[in-house]
Amino acid sequence: MVRREPGAEVSYLELAALSSAPFWARCHTRATLRAWHLWQETIETAELLVSELITNSIQASGSVLEPKNYADLAGIDRVSLTLRLLPGRIVIEVIDSNPNPPLLADADADAENGRGLLLVQALSKEWGHFFRRTGGKTVFAVLDVPLSLPSPPGRQR
Repeated sequence: MVRREPGAEVSYLELAALSSAPFWARCHTRATLRAWHLWQETIETAELLVSELITNSIQASGSVLEPKNYADLAGIDRVSLTLRLLPGRIVIEVIDSNPNPPLLADADADAENGRGLLLVQALSKEWGHFFRRTGGKTVFAVLDVPLSLPSPPGRQR
C-alpha cells in the first residue's frame, strides 16, 4: 500500500514472519524507491537495511515452522514494513510483536550471523527502537537522501 501524507510519501507492507519475508520486503522496497525516483545506490542500501531489520524481526517472533497450506498461516506472527520518504531522508520502520529490544551482538570473526544490527548501525544515519502501546516494538533506520534529486541518467523527471 502506498499513500501520501502531508510532506511525505508512505508505503506499507505486512508479511507473515516466514523465511521468505526478507525477499518480499526487499522486492517491495526496490519497487517503492524506484517509483520515488531515488538513486540506485540509495535503493541498494535501503534494501540491505530492510533485509536485516526484517530478518531480525522474524527471529524475534520465534516463528520456526513453515506453513504447509494457507490455513497454517493463521497461527504465524506478522511483521510489517513502513517506508517513509520525507524531505532529505527515508525512514524504514519494522514492527513486530516481540517486547524485547534489539541488541547489538559481539559476533566472532568466524560467526556466520549476528552482524545485522552492526550493518544497520554502519549504513544508516541513525537507528533505534521504541515500544508500542499495543505491544511489541518498532525498529527504525534513517537514510539521508539529497533534498534535490537530479534525474538519473536516461530518466526524465
